[in-house]
Amino acid sequence: MAVRSLDESNRLFAVEVDMENRSPEEIARDAVMQINALFDRLIKEQQEKDDQNSEGSGKE
Repeated sequence: MAVRSLDESNRLFAVEVDMENRSPEEIARDAVMQINALFDRLIKEQQEKDDQNSEGSGKE
């Protein structure tokens, strides 16, 4: 999965999903949970970056 960052560079993320002896539904559920966790982390990182930028600019 590629996620385009604000500086126009690409960041590539890979999630590992165990597929052996699992139904397609279980595999998809596991992949979705990992992707959700990844996006939660990316959102948190961006919010922290935005907070640091707004503190540094003197605006409150």
